[in-house]
Amino acid sequence: MQRRRVGLERKLAAAIVSVLCLVLAGQGAARAQEAQAAVARAFFDALASGNAERFEAMARERFAPALLARRTPAERAQMVERIRGDFGAMTLSGIRNTSDEQMTLTVRGSTGMAGRVQLNVEPAPPHRITVLSIEVGDQDERPAGPPPPPISASMTRADLDRALDAWLASRASADEFAGVVAIAKDGKLVFQKAYGLADREAKMPVMASTRFNIASIGKAFTKTAVGQLISQGKLALTDTLGKWLPDYPNPKARAATVDQLLNHQAGIADFFGPAFDAAPKSQFASNADYYRFVSSQPLLFDPGTSRQYCNGCYVVLGEIIAKVSGQRYEDYITEHVFKPAGMFGAGFFRADRLPAAAAQQYSKQLPGADGALKNAREAHGVTGSAAGGAYASAGDLLAFDDAMRTGKLLDAKMAAWFLESEPAAAGARAPGGIGIAGGAPGTNALLETDEHWAVAVVGNLDPPAAVGVGQAIKRGLAK
Repeated sequence: MQRRRVGLERKLAAAIVSVLCLVLAGQGAARAQEAQAAVARAFFDALASGNAERFEAMARERFAPALLARRTPAERAQMVERIRGDFGAMTLSGIRNTSDEQMTLTVRGSTGMAGRVQLNVEPAPPHRITVLSIEVGDQDERPAGPPPPPISASMTRADLDRALDAWLASRASADEFAGVVAIAKDGKLVFQKAYGLADREAKMPVMASTRFNIASIGKAFTKTAVGQLISQGKLALTDTLGKWLPDYPNPKARAATVDQLLNHQAGIADFFGPAFDAAPKSQFASNADYYRFVSSQPLLFDPGTSRQYCNGCYVVLGEIIAKVSGQRYEDYITEHVFKPAGMFGAGFFRADRLPAAAAQQYSKQLPGADGALKNAREAHGVTGSAAGGAYASAGDLLAFDDAMRTGKLLDAKMAAWFLESEPAAAGARAPGGIGIAGGAPGTNALLETDEHWAVAVVGNLDPPAAVGVGQAIKRGLAK
């Protein structure tokens, strides 16, 4: 009996040791995950600050030597500027471990942009970041914004008008929105009203026809032009940058395809950054000017090896469009996109001599603003580019959506490519949705559509003033 009791005690002791080992291992893994999450949060905080010096300090502390060596401090500063310009104010909506080393951060921007950051973080101290990848997220991942107004798709037009006008007027009176909201159903206008001031110095009110800088929404016009040239057999998604721009300064960039440029996978440098900030904005008066600036910068990564939101990619696409068509980018878009779509107010206007019916831009984010609205004209190039910055009214954006769905811009096959849907049946409106937003200091715009409803919002305050309004309205109409 004594021997049997000793045997049981030994087994029990071994079991206890095994359990303790498992507990300690679990605690070790949990501590490693906590440390990795802390590194991920430190990375996000530095990126979201928009401060290049703070991000550089974080990189030097947290990046593994090989990752740190992949880019120069100037290139990292350029990335921070680009992210700040495209995302606006960033929020972290989630961190999750996808493996022992890999972490995925879901981020959202006040401009309507959403994305994912993938970090590989060493599981053992000092828990350095070994891999970094930033991807543009789905449009459905945009921030929620304000609660939806008290509207629904089943309302009469009169009831919709009253409910929506009261909601928008309240936001405008609180200086949370200035701009135009336009809504169409099956291509027919059901609501359009203007709020606030287009020019605060001149006390000029916004009108329904006022044109606003629509920032990155202009990328949709560039993609449309690419689709037109493809349907004409003049361009292919597999064509390389080097085929059309053989003198591009960076030989590696010449391997980038049109498809990679469209999908932010070409590694082309952006124009945002310290060099752009220091340059006289009068130097940027055409897409060709932006191209000369962008093409002189080093690649961020080899074409096709990563994905990162890329204004520079669209600037290059603009010059490819010019080369293929034999027209200046701006002239091609005006003739082949704006005119056939009935976008009669749209254009590439100079910020230093805007037409009377165009809005100025006002920001609280500029140096010296101290929380007050300041004219943001000097923060941008004198004109836009193929990456964004054209001017359009809310009605122009609705006209673009309708033209895309009714065959005025692209044939059924290419419209399905643009809308990421199936080709329309003969005589039917093209299915699929458009969800595009643009934002920068003093400008914010949104075009959110599906097969029936189209919501266009343009404004001249900082993000997310217009984007939040548009998303809230679209959610209300979904009821």
